[in-house]
Amino acid sequence: MSGEGIFGKSFKREVGKNTGKLVSNVLFGDKWSTPHRIAVEKAKAKTEREQQRKDNEQLYAVDAAVLENVDKVAAFRLSNDKDGLLEQLSELTVQLSANKYHDLDDGDEAKIRNKFNDALMEKYKQALVRLKAIDPNEPLLEYYKKAYKKAKRSKRWNKHRGIFIILIAFAFFVSLLGILSLFE
Repeated sequence: MSGEGIFGKSFKREVGKNTGKLVSNVLFGDKWSTPHRIAVEKAKAKTEREQQRKDNEQLYAVDAAVLENVDKVAAFRLSNDKDGLLEQLSELTVQLSANKYHDLDDGDEAKIRNKFNDALMEKYKQALVRLKAIDPNEPLLEYYKKAYKKAKRSKRWNKHRGIFIILIAFAFFVSLLGILSLFE
C-alpha cells in the first residue's frame, strides 16, 4: 500500500512539474525553457554559422578564380593584323558559345560566374570594332556580328529566364482570358 502512495505522489509531482514548465514556457519563452532545448538551439546555430562560413569560403574561391580569368581576358591583346584578328574572333566565338550565362535567380555564385561572360562579351565587341576598322568589307564580319547578337540574346534570356517565363505565362493567361470571354 505504501508503494501506491509513493507512485501517486510521484505521478502528481511529475504532472505538476510538467504543467509548470508548460506555463512558464508559454509566459516567458526560452528564458525559462529546459537547458536541453537551449543546448540544441545553440548547436544548431553553430552548425548554421559553420555552413555559412563554408559557403562564403566557396564563394570567395569561385570569385578569385573568375576574377583571375577576367584579368586574362582583359590582358588578351587583340591583333592589329586582319588574319590574326580573324583567328582570335574564331577562338572567342567558341568561348562565347561554350560559356553560358547563369540565371540571376540562382544566387551569388551565378552573379560571380557571369563576370567572366561579361568580360568575354566586351572583348568580343572590341574585336568586332577592330575588324570593322581594319576591313569593313570582310565577308566574315557579318558572321561574327550575328554570333555576337546571338550571344547577347542568350545573355538576356539566361540571366533573366525566371522573369521571362513569368511574363510569358502572364501573357498566355491574359490571352486565354480574352479567348474565353469571346465564348460568353
